[in-house]
Amino acid sequence: RIDKNRKLIRLKDLSIAFCFVVVVFLFNNLGLCCSLNEEGNALLKLRQKIMSDSFGALSNWVDDEAFVDPCNWFGVECSDGRVVVSNLKDLCLGGTLAPKFVKLINIKSMVNMLQYFEENSFSGTIPEGFVELKELVVLDLGYNNFSGHLLVDLGSNISLAIILLDNNEFLVGLSPEINELRMLSECQADENQLTNGAKMSACTERVTTWYVTN
Repeated sequence: RIDKNRKLIRLKDLSIAFCFVVVVFLFNNLGLCCSLNEEGNALLKLRQKIMSDSFGALSNWVDDEAFVDPCNWFGVECSDGRVVVSNLKDLCLGGTLAPKFVKLINIKSMVNMLQYFEENSFSGTIPEGFVELKELVVLDLGYNNFSGHLLVDLGSNISLAIILLDNNEFLVGLSPEINELRMLSECQADENQLTNGAKMSACTERVTTWYVTN
């Protein structure tokens, strides 16, 4: 009878231990399900550098269970559950573009995230990581306060079709390498942003629209 009781106690202990392991496993997996993915973390890196958000447009860009899916965030567009566009145009946002943010989004599913940043108050230099976004189609940074030199290696982004850089008073140096962009169909830049030879000559294989403002 004593042996029988001991066996029951052991079985009980094993059951408790098994239940504990199951609970820990489920808890860990729940944490994974309810945590931001790499895309969400990349967007949060951008959010951390935005010092001014007059309209509260990014108020739901938070690491919270209710908004854990970045596809539900304002201005974020997804395809098949993956972030493809971050449209922050005309929101009067003020801040900088963190280099770490650009590095985080160097994955194929997010190459178009940086399309629409026009008409805000972003300042500072344009992170060099932009040149690594090899499938970026639209680069729209017009009407901001960016400064410094433009990225010489932009010419290596063969997929770029539209570049909008006008009305950035302190941004200079759009180099001749821009002529290497085979898919380019539209470029807007200020005259002071152009270096000698930067403006394209007549194109025989495509129509390219240049808008140069004084």
